[in-house]
Amino acid sequence: MKNTILAILALLFILPAKSQNEKFQINGAARSYLFANALQIDNSLDSITPKKSNYGHNLLDLGISVFPNAQTEVIGVFRIRNELGGFWGGGVTFNVRQLTLKGVANNVVRYEIGDIDLKMTPYTLFNTQEEGFINEADIFKVRRDILHYDLFYQENQWRMQGAKIDFNVLTNSIVKKTNVKGYLTRQKASDGLSQPERLYGGGSFNFIGSSKFNFQINSANMFDLTKTLGNDSTKFTNSIVTSNFNYKIINNENKSIKLTGEGGFSDTKYINNPNSNAPKALSDWFYDLSSSTHIKKKKLRFTFGAKDIGKDFRSPGAQTKRINYSKSPGLYQQFTNNYIGREVTYSDIITGNADASFKLSETLMAYNAAYSNTNPFGDATPNRRGVYIHLEGLDSVKIKNSFIKCLLLQESVGTGTLERKSFALTQLGTTIHLNQFLNLKKVLKINLGFQNEFTFRGGAAYEQINLSSNFIDAGVSFEFIPKLNLLFGTKLWIAKGNENLIIRDEFNTVNDFKAIDINFSESIIAAGFKYDFDQKNTLTLQYQNFDLKNSSVDGIDYGISEFNILYSLNF
Repeated sequence: MKNTILAILALLFILPAKSQNEKFQINGAARSYLFANALQIDNSLDSITPKKSNYGHNLLDLGISVFPNAQTEVIGVFRIRNELGGFWGGGVTFNVRQLTLKGVANNVVRYEIGDIDLKMTPYTLFNTQEEGFINEADIFKVRRDILHYDLFYQENQWRMQGAKIDFNVLTNSIVKKTNVKGYLTRQKASDGLSQPERLYGGGSFNFIGSSKFNFQINSANMFDLTKTLGNDSTKFTNSIVTSNFNYKIINNENKSIKLTGEGGFSDTKYINNPNSNAPKALSDWFYDLSSSTHIKKKKLRFTFGAKDIGKDFRSPGAQTKRINYSKSPGLYQQFTNNYIGREVTYSDIITGNADASFKLSETLMAYNAAYSNTNPFGDATPNRRGVYIHLEGLDSVKIKNSFIKCLLLQESVGTGTLERKSFALTQLGTTIHLNQFLNLKKVLKINLGFQNEFTFRGGAAYEQINLSSNFIDAGVSFEFIPKLNLLFGTKLWIAKGNENLIIRDEFNTVNDFKAIDINFSESIIAAGFKYDFDQKNTLTLQYQNFDLKNSSVDGIDYGISEFNILYSLNF
């Protein structure tokens, strides 16, 4: 370990001189992160758990790009992390964060091998954002940006290990160009006992006719390799085939009208599975069609759409959640005198204490119905049909990021009853630059976000469901001294009602329901300062207090306060 660290430090001094001949490039990031947490709970409920904890780390990500020739690049990112309290190598870890070979073969085929980022469509391969932020304030965004960077959650992409290619084919006058993409990745290695080798691959053909129209065919497939467990022939396969299109009907100086849509089907099979509960096959289909009108002079964009997602539609690449709600968060995992496992709160999601997904899940993951019940698995959430409306105000100097989203959905098929649940979700947000209204030279910005969600099901008393939740996301950023910003933010989540949670087995089959009562309020108040040495070098100090009031049966009231210092540098 010591020799490895010394070698990397030597590279920091040697490579800048070498980079002058354009064979090398160096970039990276570094940060120091210090935390002080305090658990706030009545001693009669918890007199055992240590109430305070302090921790932190220093971290360096060193990225090196090597160019053997004009068409090839080798990328390596190495991470050195030193936990708070480590001394003379104690608590130091070293790992390879990224290793990628990329280039262009024969001036035609673009390729990447190793650690690659992949994204397709919201129904095939798409990393849907986690719950808990709508036009988020800067004080929370600082923390979330660090979390997304560490987990490679960038632009709804999934980080995987494998290979991908991309090339264009010129065709004829009708279809001017066809873009072809393909990829193959390794999801799981065989454990030698019960899990065979699992791969995930697919691609797309994008037929581009003109600037007004394009049509695309997509495929995403998860499958096991037989014979990777001796002579075992057990196999899991999931295949999704979709097609999507974009067609601009009108495009002039006053307005543009565009039609978009995607539709397809999924096919899931459990071949030679010894478990009698394993279904032989699950197949279903979906469609999502919308019309978008852009009124250019008024800087407005209006979208209306309709969708229907079958109850057995399965797409691991699009339905895997970022947050694993079935596991307790890393901070204060068990608490109270009865050593109860603490459930994930959205405070844990912000701070990165919640367990995060690195691999695609072939089963539908657990979720919190109070946080997201309309589309808990993103746009590809199965057993949903209905309409949606999206009104967006395009950015101006004074107001940015203004939008209103409304979804009115219903279950395609009732779950556990013939009665079907209905869902109504409304989201809105805006960013107001008050300094533009007040003619201030210093930046004064307000972020506002709001969400209302309602779930209803009628029928007999045992069938009835009535759950409502409201979420407020707000904050202020004020540069009262050049480069020094005062930050303030708050998040408030209130939920009340009842729901029947679906309990699924390892094959996604519904085998039970759990009736739950929900009645809680969660709040976060945060304040701090951020100093920008330059665009890539910042220091942040902030304090935040999380408070949970849980009025449901067996609910526990508690809070967690945190003070943190973050110094970050990009180069």
